[in-house]
Amino acid sequence: MPWKYTDEYYREYTRVTWNESAEAYVGLLRNLEPFRSDLVGRLVPQPGERILDMGTGPGEPAISIAGQVGATGHVTGIDLSENMVSIAQRVARARGRENVDFRVMDCGALEFPNESFDAVISSFGFQIFTDPEKVAREAFRVLRPGGRIAVSVWSTGDKVPWIHAIIGPMLEHAEPDETGYIPTPYETGGPGEMVAFLESAGFENAIEERREYSLKFDNEDSYLQSLLKATPIGHSLSEEPEDVQKEVLRKTRENLVPWKTSEGLSIPGEGVIVVARKPG
Repeated sequence: MPWKYTDEYYREYTRVTWNESAEAYVGLLRNLEPFRSDLVGRLVPQPGERILDMGTGPGEPAISIAGQVGATGHVTGIDLSENMVSIAQRVARARGRENVDFRVMDCGALEFPNESFDAVISSFGFQIFTDPEKVAREAFRVLRPGGRIAVSVWSTGDKVPWIHAIIGPMLEHAEPDETGYIPTPYETGGPGEMVAFLESAGFENAIEERREYSLKFDNEDSYLQSLLKATPIGHSLSEEPEDVQKEVLRKTRENLVPWKTSEGLSIPGEGVIVVARKPG
């Protein structure tokens, strides 16, 4: 019998599975650094600014941006996962960042007054958010007039082999909801899709860019260990029958063969960066 997709179900599933993955995800972040650096570079944080990091995970890019806005600025990072926020707080303390704070919060229901921030940033969050259109509207609301937003999401599956190597086989066995919908990591990565989300929320001058980098893994085992432990993919796969799990892993290993090098695996992924402004 088809299952029923609801916002409440997906929001709780997101919170639980990212709580499970939080500690392991810290290791995966190293592979994502080039994408994150490009995103921050497009936002161009300035000294003294107040910046909101939506879907901050274990604290990045919020902690790095805190160094750029200086003592007169402030960064707030929010995430639905309590464990992610706990890690972010711990890392910020260890690095001596006093101008950054972290809160458990639903990005679709921000607990901030209107016009609270100079800029908003979100690194690979919108494809996870339960209601990305609502998140875009909330980001617009809390930005001051003339404030800016910078967002990154994954591109379409054919351009993100590092994820699709395992997601592709999983989708062969995925059961759609009663409307035929199946959630994927590529929810907002189509051409112009993220631009449309922001423009529909009221933003203007939206510009889309695409950047590709290769992610490195020692071998197939380290790839599987990373994806299954550091993301909700492992939780999702564990819910399948054992024979399906084995078949998915077998096909995943086959999909990784083209990306083998003398130094391990080097698998490309395309990220989409969109920047826009709130009318001033």
